[in-house]
Amino acid sequence: MISLKGETKTDQILFEYHFMSKKPKSTNWPRPVTQWGVIFAIVLIALIPKFNNNFVPDFEAYCPFGGIQALGSYLLNQALSCTMTSAQIAMGIIMMLAVFVFSKLFCAYICPVGTISEWLFILGDKLNVNITIKGVADKVLRSLKYILLFITVLFTFQSNELFCKKFDPYYAITTGFSIDVVVLYAAIAIVLVILGSVFIRLFWCKYICPLGAISNIFKFTGFFLIVLAGYILLIKIGLNIHYTWPLAIACIGGYAIELTGFATKTFPLLKITRNENSCIDCQLCSLKCPQAIDVASLKEVRDADCNLCVECISVCLVKDTLQVNNRTSYRWIPAIATVTLVVVGIFIGSLWELPTIDQHWYGKEVMAKAEIFTQSGLKNVKCYGSSMAFAAKMRPVSGVLGVATYVKTHKVKIYFDPQKLTSARIQEMLFTPSKAILKSLKQGVGEVKEVTVYLDNFFDPFDFSYLTRLLTDRTAAVGLVTEYACPVLVKIYLPGNYDISESDLISVLESKTLSFMVAEHEKTVELGYKVSKAPVFKTISKDEYSNILFRPYVAQFNGFTKYDSSAVKALKFPMGKNKENRAKLNYLVSHLSNNGGIIEFRTLLNEKNEELVAISYVDSLTNAQSVFQTLNNDTLIFNNRDGSKGRMENIFRFEE
Repeated sequence: MISLKGETKTDQILFEYHFMSKKPKSTNWPRPVTQWGVIFAIVLIALIPKFNNNFVPDFEAYCPFGGIQALGSYLLNQALSCTMTSAQIAMGIIMMLAVFVFSKLFCAYICPVGTISEWLFILGDKLNVNITIKGVADKVLRSLKYILLFITVLFTFQSNELFCKKFDPYYAITTGFSIDVVVLYAAIAIVLVILGSVFIRLFWCKYICPLGAISNIFKFTGFFLIVLAGYILLIKIGLNIHYTWPLAIACIGGYAIELTGFATKTFPLLKITRNENSCIDCQLCSLKCPQAIDVASLKEVRDADCNLCVECISVCLVKDTLQVNNRTSYRWIPAIATVTLVVVGIFIGSLWELPTIDQHWYGKEVMAKAEIFTQSGLKNVKCYGSSMAFAAKMRPVSGVLGVATYVKTHKVKIYFDPQKLTSARIQEMLFTPSKAILKSLKQGVGEVKEVTVYLDNFFDPFDFSYLTRLLTDRTAAVGLVTEYACPVLVKIYLPGNYDISESDLISVLESKTLSFMVAEHEKTVELGYKVSKAPVFKTISKDEYSNILFRPYVAQFNGFTKYDSSAVKALKFPMGKNKENRAKLNYLVSHLSNNGGIIEFRTLLNEKNEELVAISYVDSLTNAQSVFQTLNNDTLIFNNRDGSKGRMENIFRFEE
């Protein structure tokens, strides 16, 4: 070792640092490993759909900011949109507690936008084009993230949808600008992240990021708890205080505390500490700090920007001068805590599920006497919209007091009055009997096999759709009917000359999965049907089969019920080739309703099982010739929902 006579120990250390490559070896490897691990995980999730079409990546599933908003939305509205998950909420709560105890660990180790911003700043530093904003400009710009936080939370609570998705640069890029993204907002955000970070140190994180703002509010723990407790107390004593008031106070107060530097001495519990006696004032810690905190001038770092990344400790030239809470061993706690808390958050999120909606339509006294019916496996309960549709369907039912839905597990809970309803009756109400013709019977087939079977785990219209696909793909089935029973009664219709054994049919029905094409992509769904009773085979005539599967189309209008049958006449026409346009019968019926004398349109079968169209009219208001002319007009004039008229070419033709 070369010794410089007459120089201080500080001079000796700095000489070795600058001229003898005695630079401290970086010992902060957990941070880049964690950051790269997060980036790798995001890329991996994005690539999985290339190999598994059934995998739908959810890039916001574990976002703590979305979780905090989702929790607030649920507490205020008793509802979660389908973009909000229990896993998000668990991560949000974990992040809040982590800020109380440790610091803004998510910002330091996990946030991909923060990681990219830091890398871009390093690039700008190498190009010698970046600056650190200080003074009045720094103070004014810091208000932006609190303003954006207020707007984001306000619109999220009002709409029950994550407003941050509209501008979040991470979400926009990873989802390829999905329909939730407002392109202009996201484009501005991406430009601010890229250019802002290259030219200005951590521009997005310091001045724009709403997660940074809410993390700071949590970091000012005493202030946050006072605002929260005050709001709850006012609500409890009967004051109807709108949530915008505590939200505004939290944002304004957070901004003020950040500017003044006033913060509690207790929280967060972990802080960077500097031994003033051993410090040589080399300033390396201040230069290394990503947040540009002047660590070298502080005995204890309580700056709002500090996220406990411990980069300052990794460059300190004098052992044990910079520590966490004056303890050398504590420097590993932030990285260990980050990984541990993420694992805990994911685990907790997988154990429980908040209801997407939880509606009680009566007072506490009535609800206290309610019983609960639970039904799982309702695949048509899949999002907030379908949950609200389910609630709207159940609300008019006498005896139903409220509903809760869980879209992740396709489960519903129905609160009901046991004096008016039973669990069996509710289960029957939930079931929708269905029938469908799968294939046309070939000419010459005079008989049909009817196979009756009872299926477990068969609940809703989605199951009916899957079963029709399954039978169409793997059997010669021509028709399918389901009726309510417990288990569900299923009737499968096969050509009389088609042979399939009982065991083969059961094997088809109990298939584990079903694959089919959707928008040029293969989709695979899990089935899980179980045959509870042996299939019963029966032969019926073709005419019987036609009557069973026929579904009449009936539309009544123009005051149908007020006319006596003696004043009504009917014209019948063969459906013929018009059955090819059955999906557009609504346009024809709307057109017919413009003739005030026509009051009903229906389809039926004649004695030969041929489909007919029957049009009923009031003979004092119109006549057969007028009805026929209206039916065969070259142009159909139909009524839109908004009251306007629409026109289209008449694709239907009927013969007298």
